[in-house]
Amino acid sequence: MTISSNTNRFTVYAPGRVNLLGEHTDYNGLPVLPMAIDRRIRVYGAPRMDAMVAASREDIPQESVEFALRSPIPKHPQGHWINYVKAGMQGVLDSLTQSETQEIRGCDLMVSGTIPQGVGLSSSSALVVASALALLKANRIDRPPIALAEQMAEAEHYTGTRGGGMDQAACLLSRAGHLLKIDFFPLRAAPVSLPDGVTVVICDSLIRAKKSETALKAYNLRALECRFAVLLLRRFLHRKGDPADFQRLGDLLLPPWNLGYPELARLAEEALKDSYGYSELCSALGDEEAIRSLLLDYSFDDDGENLSFACGKRFRHVIRDAQRVELGKRLLQERNVRGFGRLMNEGHDSARNDFEISRPELDRLTEAAREQGALGSRLTGAGFGGCTVNLVYSDEAERFRQAMYESCYAMTQPKPPIEETVLNTDPADGAQVVNESSIC
Repeated sequence: MTISSNTNRFTVYAPGRVNLLGEHTDYNGLPVLPMAIDRRIRVYGAPRMDAMVAASREDIPQESVEFALRSPIPKHPQGHWINYVKAGMQGVLDSLTQSETQEIRGCDLMVSGTIPQGVGLSSSSALVVASALALLKANRIDRPPIALAEQMAEAEHYTGTRGGGMDQAACLLSRAGHLLKIDFFPLRAAPVSLPDGVTVVICDSLIRAKKSETALKAYNLRALECRFAVLLLRRFLHRKGDPADFQRLGDLLLPPWNLGYPELARLAEEALKDSYGYSELCSALGDEEAIRSLLLDYSFDDDGENLSFACGKRFRHVIRDAQRVELGKRLLQERNVRGFGRLMNEGHDSARNDFEISRPELDRLTEAAREQGALGSRLTGAGFGGCTVNLVYSDEAERFRQAMYESCYAMTQPKPPIEETVLNTDPADGAQVVNESSIC
């Protein structure tokens, strides 16, 4: 597809991200500490006069997809890239007034980018954000970035992933040279400077956690287990006569509960078993109809009765990882990079043992990184594959990259290029829209 010669052509840039501390905490209402990376989705666009969208990818230009901006936008099969374009645009449609919806104009889009796909660097969320920004630009509609980040977190549920808002907030709100401390419900974001003298290196495990396959269910199961854990905590507090109308774990840090993290950890330890079978869960909650409704909502309508739900283990990780975010922010402000690196190592161990989202390939990469001098090394993103993120001294970064490449990829056939497997990155700015005078 060729972008029209319309003089209102534009380009949207939306970065990927890595997360250094706080994994699977966002949808529990607890903080994270990611950063945008200097690899990004790029969308060339031009407005149309009708309410149609025509989108294609630069790497497969023959596959152009067209759809109408009528809500709800029909989905393509699970995992198709166009669903991420549609998700961003459905999110925009959901936010429009009736008059804005009636006047909506579509756009022609060409998608490309430098974020490796399927490796946990949030290329999918970057595409959701970029597509929303493209539609807003085509219609000359402005949205505050923080409001758009909240909208896009909800919008991405269109694709079937029941995640939180970290990826979208990092994509829209990041600042070059900084990590981003993000809190949720409501969304708040504050930049945290990455001290001079250290840099971030990303290592690809070469394991692809495809969102159309088993990893999607594994991810959604973790979110569902956390939801069941909230219901169990609510029932426990109700029996004690305490207020029990909270929706997320993070609500317990706020009035009227005002718990600190140590108290929250003790409460979870007292109220939750490590794991529940289906019958145990029904007995503990006393509401099988509500359980079945949640199973259906999280796409476990067929096999829910055969699952076990590790509610206590999941919350043990979530609470401790949120604590690591709070401590990590302070350590960075004190320029204590060694202490921060230790928190990264602890976060990986917790993600492996209590949240169970690691794999042997990720564990081997983190072990090798620590042997090669990384201050800290952990998986990043949803888990089940993808990448590790490593904090290293800047003057050691090139030696570290070469050593990791030789020790971890030498036996891989065909041997992948180092620039595609061991990536230097700097904290980057969030998404931008640029007017273009000419686009080929």
